[in-house]
Amino acid sequence: MYGALGRPLTFVEICGGIPPELATPEDVARILERGVARGQFAEEEGFYSPRARACGSFARRTQDLLRDHKWKKLESLARWFRHIPFVEFVFVSGSISMGNVHERSDFDVVTGVRAGRIFMTRYFVSALFSLLNARRLDDLQESSPDKLCFNHFVTEATYEKEPHNYYRGELYRNLVPLWGDEETLSKFISKNAWARMPRLALLDAHRIAKGKSVIARALERLFSGKLGDVFEARVARPIAMKRLHAYLARKGEGERVVIGDAELEFHFVLNYEKQFSTLTR
Repeated sequence: MYGALGRPLTFVEICGGIPPELATPEDVARILERGVARGQFAEEEGFYSPRARACGSFARRTQDLLRDHKWKKLESLARWFRHIPFVEFVFVSGSISMGNVHERSDFDVVTGVRAGRIFMTRYFVSALFSLLNARRLDDLQESSPDKLCFNHFVTEATYEKEPHNYYRGELYRNLVPLWGDEETLSKFISKNAWARMPRLALLDAHRIAKGKSVIARALERLFSGKLGDVFEARVARPIAMKRLHAYLARKGEGERVVIGDAELEFHFVLNYEKQFSTLTR
């Protein structure tokens, strides 16, 4: 999978992606040694990649430096989530979490929101980060560098979902918490134990730990009751459904597109996802 993504891995990283019941570190070492001898794998200064997609240690180190630079930009944006009502956590996904970044990479995030407020929260999120000029607005790669791509909103009912395949497992195993309280983040991680997500304590290097601001708490009090129910059902949801379905009509249906009260997901399948989606976790 990482060969397809153009990212060579260390021995420790390779072992981390293989369930221990399938292969021990000793098994992995033997497989790599045989693969290098047969020309199936390339190895340079401790980094391994498929021979057909060989990426040297210089390319990997350059990629890591770029990733660190992008993380600093992303962390500067993360503090704004505390001002948005009904956002419960934010995980970083995609290229920056898995490491296969390039200059044009954006910031994919999984946003956890309170049940019954998914459409309203999406509008709050979109409005704030549009004002900050930090939200990806279209599908053009030229417009995406260092901007947040809000392509997956979940509620507690959809923290965990099928299919439990290798591709989704690697995406979830590499999620990095960016904002949120320990209890809610740990609940999401626990729900996805099948993906072997590390404990929160091992993932916490980039998380902004500050709680919600006065603005967010005030808006939550205002929209938590009947007023919020009406606004969600009669304003936010109808407008969002109309606009999102119009967007899909232009874009074309995708295999990982969900529009509903419990989840909003907009992923149009990439070739490497098709390649690995049949492998079970």
